Amino acid sequence: MFSESSIILVPWDPDSPEHFERLKQQRIVCGWKVEAVDSWAELQRKGVIGMHWIVLSPTNPLTADRLLKHTTAYPKESIPLRDSSQRILSRAHMPNAELSTFLPIGHISLDSWTSDPDLKTSAANGIYSIMCFYISRVLQNGGLGAAALASCEQMAVVDLGAKTITLNTIGNEECLPNNPRRIAMGKTNIPKPTNEDWYTHRGYKSYFRKNDAWFDTDPTGKKWGVTSAFLRKDLV
Repeated sequence: MFSESSIILVPWDPDSPEHFERLKQQRIVCGWKVEAVDSWAELQRKGVIGMHWIVLSPTNPLTADRLLKHTTAYPKESIPLRDSSQRILSRAHMPNAELSTFLPIGHISLDSWTSDPDLKTSAANGIYSIMCFYISRVLQNGGLGAAALASCEQMAVVDLGAKTITLNTIGNEECLPNNPRRIAMGKTNIPKPTNEDWYTHRGYKSYFRKNDAWFDTDPTGKKWGVTSAFLRKDLV
């Protein structure tokens, strides 16, 4: 298992062609919102979102094997990046002395602004939101996601004075075997744990649910609304 000390969060540089393309590659694998990367770049430049790469600490003895597994599965991600961002969330950023170059195995965005009022995002009130979280598919279920989340929470408190983190994810009711949307979409595998349960286990509590938060389209072209669970965790 990994702890937050196994993870280093490195700011995404939207002005680096290599950073930009790598995020698109990871969103393609994730299967969601690859078209949003262009708009994220502008929001990152404005300092209202904080997209970070999830990087394995070079001092961890498991890192080399994990990186080999990741780059074997995703050879397009085998070229190291440089820590080239100069600002993150309107704060100056100094490159990490441990990392002359790095290979990201995922990304997480801690945002001071969101377009969804139900997230209650407000930097002035110490409320930040996680809006994008991905770990390499071949490295999931080994504790890296929990370690990355813990690192993000620690960064939020120490660097930004955050009091609360909010997020939204697919609701548990959407993961039942008899859910009509899942049946229509041909999704036979039930995630264990569900996204909502995974966050709940890490101290997040549901405070709101939204029907038709987004839509899936089945093979016949029919659209299905998806229920989203909104969760929060008080950090201090």
